[in-house]
Amino acid sequence: MIDAHAHLLPDFMKNIDEVIENAKKEGLQAVINSAIEPHQFPFAIQLAETHPGFIYTTMGFAPQRIKQIPFKEAFSSIRQNASIVAIGEIGLDYHWIHESHWRNKQQEIFKQFIELGNALNKPLVIHSRKAESDCIEILEKYAKVPVLMHCFAGNMSETERVIDLGWMISIPTAVINRKKHRKIARKAPLEHVVVETDSPFLSPIPRKRNEPANIKYAIDELAKLTNTSVEEVDEITTQNAKNFFHI
Repeated sequence: MIDAHAHLLPDFMKNIDEVIENAKKEGLQAVINSAIEPHQFPFAIQLAETHPGFIYTTMGFAPQRIKQIPFKEAFSSIRQNASIVAIGEIGLDYHWIHESHWRNKQQEIFKQFIELGNALNKPLVIHSRKAESDCIEILEKYAKVPVLMHCFAGNMSETERVIDLGWMISIPTAVINRKKHRKIARKAPLEHVVVETDSPFLSPIPRKRNEPANIKYAIDELAKLTNTSVEEVDEITTQNAKNFFHI
């Protein structure tokens, strides 16, 4: 098993060492750790260095925090960190950001990060909350590297478009109880799918913080929804994550 997207960061989680140990006990091969603000970057890099071959780092720019995050600092830091396995999460968030001025600013920054991914030959991990159509349109126009739609919740037409473009879709542990993710899980061929926890968010266990050890819930549910064995879902999604992140 590989958790393709988690936030193992002091901002969100306590007892990170225990969380990592729990993941290893469950048999995970790797966790892709997403740092989404500049002040998180040094810790994320250090965590990956402390757990080589198990924790891998992506760096991005949380679009929902566009009013607070220093864009230039994030962009510069990402460009200088060759050890990251992807750029992300980046993208658009229309759930929290409503003003047209800030949405336009999100799109400008998004394009710059896509171009950075192209220049560094790094895959892109995309946040597209209530902005799936605009994200897909911008990516289709500008992205020249592999794309992963993190925690994707688009409609069926958008899901088909993502698949036709050859991109990956990340199914979260919330697939257990969220209709949108369940529909997408049934629609997306397994060769286009990885699984994620988005820890500490989207817990499959009510009133409990999520963590990478819970990735088994996404795999089990995917197996049920696709009429596939747990072993096959595990094997395919794990290999997909390895291929996408080159780990």
